[in-house]
Amino acid sequence: MTATNPHIRNSGRGKAHQTSHQYRILKTVARVVGFIIGTLVAVVVWVVVRPVFRGIGWIISLLTMIAVIYWLLTNF
Repeated sequence: MTATNPHIRNSGRGKAHQTSHQYRILKTVARVVGFIIGTLVAVVVWVVVRPVFRGIGWIISLLTMIAVIYWLLTNF
């Protein structure tokens, strides 16, 4: 009995082991890259967006104070 092409391609376990090893390396690299990207996004949000929201809070407070003073002056 002679070996056919599928038998020749599937002979040996070396390729299956390498694929598993490469998968684990790729999974680890993807996890590290995801962590780095997530950290960069978090820093950008912390540095840029947080002061913007604080500024919006101050603007809302000032507008509310002006509205209350206007309401008190015009109704009493």
